[in-house]
Amino acid sequence: RALEEVTSVDLGTAGNFAILSKAGISTVPTSAITGDIGVSPLAAEAITGFTLIQDVTDRSRSTSVQVTGFAYAANYASPTPSTMTTAIGDMERAYTDAAGRTVAAANLN
Repeated sequence: RALEEVTSVDLGTAGNFAILSKAGISTVPTSAITGDIGVSPLAAEAITGFTLIQDVTDRSRSTSVQVTGFAYAANYASPTPSTMTTAIGDMERAYTDAAGRTVAAANLN
């Protein structure tokens, strides 16, 4: 029997993040993350261990030596709160889509 074609899960704007969480993000000093990280509906205090440095001219994001990218949180300047709400919603839709899929077992013999 032929295998069904499986379409990828659409991550929407959640795909813009290496780590995206509703519960917080923690790290140890030797971490190295490539890409953006973000939390929502939580404040930046939910991102622990990163030594975040918020740019005084762009309050919508922070940097960290452990992140090649930016850190975002729901309490940062606009447009970050709405961007984070959208990304979290997209993450939840992607999870629901993936969790609801069934995959037929393949005969590998």
